[in-house]
This record gives sequence, structure tokens and C-alpha cells, in this order.
Amino acid sequence: MENAKKWSVKDVITLVLMTVLLIVIQLGINMVCMVNDFVSMVLSVGITMFLCAPVYMLMVSRIGKRFVTLIYMTILGVIFLLMGNWFLLPWFIVVGVLAEIILWKGITPNRLTAAWIVSSLLYNGVNLLPVWFFWGTYYSFAIASGMEQSYIDAYVQYYTAPGWVAFILIFTMFCGFLGSLVGRKLIQKHFKKAGVL
Repeated sequence: MENAKKWSVKDVITLVLMTVLLIVIQLGINMVCMVNDFVSMVLSVGITMFLCAPVYMLMVSRIGKRFVTLIYMTILGVIFLLMGNWFLLPWFIVVGVLAEIILWKGITPNRLTAAWIVSSLLYNGVNLLPVWFFWGTYYSFAIASGMEQSYIDAYVQYYTAPGWVAFILIFTMFCGFLGSLVGRKLIQKHFKKAGVL
């Protein structure tokens, strides 16, 4: 099985560079979307998953080994840990493990799509876990970071209302799915022809 082969130095470099790119995209979108509460809290994760999907699919396809997603998600969790959200490290490790289970029998376009859709759904833990389980920690962090009370109130409104939560989850999964389709087309039409894969 191809993805069971040993890692090379090239694989490690590819993983590090593309993980950095994914994290920069994620943090960049988060910063841009902060200008509007609705966009930030309802749409930003979906936008992130759409734009990151092609990079993720290229990374996993190019390296072609097991544990790529787990390592990427663990590094992402460490970034959130350094930002003060310690509970997101174990969360993203779990997300990575679930994605690896989906990809365990081989890296195919359909399995990659399924892994990214699941990752997209669970990425919402960034916003949902604080308000559901770690409100004291989040509120202290928010106040210390200088967040306005109106922003915090909007945060609670969107992530405790069942209708909004359902919309956010469905929207995020749909965006992840669309992004994976774009990724598949880019890989097929451009990267394979260019000899990248």
C-alpha cells in the first residue's frame, strides 16, 4: 500500500510548508471576517473550509502517506493552544484521528472528500466548544483580549440558538464539499498534468 511507505525528507518539508499555508489561510480569513459579526460567526468557517480544501487535498495526495491529516490537525491544535484555547488541541487530534480512519484503506478522491467534509463539520468546534463547555475560560480570554460586549453577546446568540447552529453546521459541510470538488478538479486538470502528483 503506497501510503504505508516510509516518510522522506521531501514529505516532511511538503507537510510543514502546506500546513503553514493552511494555517495562514485560516487565520487570515478569520481576521478579515472579524469586521462583521454575522460573517465572522456564521460564514467564516465555511469560507475557510472552501478555500483550504484544495490545499489540503493536494497535500494529502502529494505526500500519499498515513497520518498526514493527523499531523496537520495536531499542529493546528497546537496553534490554538498557544493562542490560549487549550481544549482545542485534544479536539483537533480527535478530528485528525477520524479523518485518518476514513483514509486508512487508501487515499482516493472520494475518501479525501469524505475526510474533509467530516473535518469541516468538526472544525466548528473552534466556535461551539467554548460556548457549550468552556464558557468561563472563553469569557475571560475574550475580555482580556479587548473584545466588545456586543461581540460576545452576538457570539452567544449564534452558537446557542438551535436554528443558527444547524445552519452553520450544514453551511460549513456544504462549503467543505464544494471546496473538495474544486480541489479534485485542480488536481486532475493541473497538478497531475504538471507532474506535481
